[in-house]
Amino acid sequence: MLRDKDFWRGVAAIVGTVVGAGILAIPHVFAKVGFLTGVLSLIVIGALSLLVLLYMGEVALRTKETLQVVGLVGKYLGKKAKTLMLCFQVIGIYGALIAYLIGIGTTIEALIGGNSLIWSTVFFTITFPIIYMGIKVVEKTEFFLSYLKILLILLLCSLLIPRVNLNNLSGLDPSKILLPYGVLIFACTGYSVIPNLERMLEKRKEIMKDVMIYGMLICIFIYFLFALAFVGAFGQEVAEIATQSFKEPNLSTFSLITTLFLLTTPYIILAWVLKDTFIFDYNLPKPIPILLACLVPFLIMFFANPGFTRMLEISGGYAGSLTYFIFCFLVKAARKKGDDKPNFVVPWGDKPLYFIIILGILGIICTTLEILG
Repeated sequence: MLRDKDFWRGVAAIVGTVVGAGILAIPHVFAKVGFLTGVLSLIVIGALSLLVLLYMGEVALRTKETLQVVGLVGKYLGKKAKTLMLCFQVIGIYGALIAYLIGIGTTIEALIGGNSLIWSTVFFTITFPIIYMGIKVVEKTEFFLSYLKILLILLLCSLLIPRVNLNNLSGLDPSKILLPYGVLIFACTGYSVIPNLERMLEKRKEIMKDVMIYGMLICIFIYFLFALAFVGAFGQEVAEIATQSFKEPNLSTFSLITTLFLLTTPYIILAWVLKDTFIFDYNLPKPIPILLACLVPFLIMFFANPGFTRMLEISGGYAGSLTYFIFCFLVKAARKKGDDKPNFVVPWGDKPLYFIIILGILGIICTTLEILG
């Protein structure tokens, strides 16, 4: 009953937003800290990320207006908190969008040659009208690309499973459990898509909870399988960007094509979310929202050309973690001031919010230590 077209379209939006560039770094950090240590970190952060999704879903359902995350913060916490949240979200999404543009350009260059900056420009030009045309086009594009992306990941993993060496899948060191936090926080973050998910499921809001649970569980399983295949096959030799570990030409080409899909779908979704933030939360007239959401990060990428990994660290470790603090106050305020009855309420009261705050603090600490070496 749940597994109809609307259900899987919603799951596609979750998976398409969450599974992206972060997956490419997971095998490397798992190999560095020990595979079992990495799996334990993935379970903890994945569970807390699912909790964040459910809380955001509850907040969105408690609100009659159509608002993005920044607008929800403004409604329940005031203008100052709204401005602060916008800064965190813009920094985080800009960091991710810039990283995706860089990664897509270098991947196409590795595939067919040319200049990575030119290929990033071509990709930006192609996706700009897709994002501009709105929710229906994005829904259809995301639904197709998300499941194609999953298929490519599974095929890639299936090629590596026969090569897995069980000796590479050991290593449990609790003292290193914090080291994967920065990458995993970025890889598991997807709460920004929840208000748009509510719009997609406007007539089926009763299935939102199951969509979020299934979507995040699929993401966690994909991450686990991806790390199992690459760490098991390559061990300590796995590359920082996992798909660059292949030496064989044919497999290298296939893995690079898979990388394109890992970067394309979250780019489209995140740019769409940011554009809608400027439209619904700040009522900016066209074409300003699309220019702020797409053109600004492109220009930063084009002229500054920052590093791929550093942008992920900033986006996930700092901006992502800082939003958790505001987010916890948002949930408590929405439960008191909400103007609509939600289809579900996250159990256990406010206690899980303290774990979210701890996760945010640890994310900032670990990202700082990583940047400082």
